Amino acid sequence: MTSMSSTTGGSAQSEEVTLNQTIGELRNIQSAYRLNGKNYMKWSQLVRTFLKGKEKLSHLLGTGPKKGDPGFDAWDEEDSMVMSWLWNSMLPEISDTFMFLPTSKEIWEATQPTYSKVRDAARVFEINSKISDTKQGDRSITEYANLLKNLWQEMDHYRCIETKCSDDAAVLKNFIEKDRIYDFLAGLNMEFDHVRIQILGKEELSSLNETISIINAEESRRGVMLYAQLVEESAMLGKFIDKNLKFNAEKT
Repeated sequence: MTSMSSTTGGSAQSEEVTLNQTIGELRNIQSAYRLNGKNYMKWSQLVRTFLKGKEKLSHLLGTGPKKGDPGFDAWDEEDSMVMSWLWNSMLPEISDTFMFLPTSKEIWEATQPTYSKVRDAARVFEINSKISDTKQGDRSITEYANLLKNLWQEMDHYRCIETKCSDDAAVLKNFIEKDRIYDFLAGLNMEFDHVRIQILGKEELSSLNETISIINAEESRRGVMLYAQLVEESAMLGKFIDKNLKFNAEKT
């Protein structure tokens, strides 16, 4: 009997430690994407991904044990902890509006219609402006391309266009990809002008990923050439200094 009680107690303690670790991790990441009314997409993705990875997604879906089932009490207590984190992952003025909802599922479902696509037109305009204004500047090609890709992905979320057949979908995809190639090429620094002209001069435009790869290769080539030039200049400078030192020594 003592052994059984000890085992049960150890199991409960282990579950409590695991739960506390999960909630602690949730609290650690909540500050990165607190729901502020404009970032629902990123916030909801973070919540779903994290809870799924911790096998806690049932709290958002409401698929846990039913009242009266074995394990319901423990699951219900856990749900209260998830509710607490959801509130803390929002700005106070937003969490206040969900404070009296009784479950994580109801909190989750209440945020969706309110914030999922709030101010769509304004956000689409803002993203589109950012895409147009984004230039390579001091960024590497990889950093510049990733910045644009993040903006494009967010735009895709807000502008989901339904097509009637697969042919239309293929045409639309090709049209959007070409536009993004033009956006990417337009923001490159001047040193890539000659490669940009070569890409645009092709009879058939390369894909977006191929275009980025071509520019990446050119960036690497330029880096190697610059390094070789610096080594050569350094060697020439060393010879010049040695020659002067030798000349001065002979004069002395």
